Amino acid sequence: MSDPQRIRSSPFSLILRILALVLILAPTVFWIFTGGHVGFSKDRVEIPQVDPITQIEYVDYEERFVLGVEYLALAYGLGVTSFGLSFVFRQKAK
Repeated sequence: MSDPQRIRSSPFSLILRILALVLILAPTVFWIFTGGHVGFSKDRVEIPQVDPITQIEYVDYEERFVLGVEYLALAYGLGVTSFGLSFVFRQKAK
């Protein structure tokens, strides 16, 4: 038996939910594969080196961007917002 007041999801709602899934999974996978840095983003990375003559350890820097958790939090926020907006676009069943 079907309820006459049942509310159906619109196609746009489905698109927003898929977008939310992509906005949560893709940045997470990218963040994990690029090193999973739990701090803020870095423009350069420390590389410990050893002087070949004196055997003294020192730190050298390599110019490389490392994604931090602020981008991950931004992506999660956009994903949750997109998922929440998907409930706004509904249509009543006829």
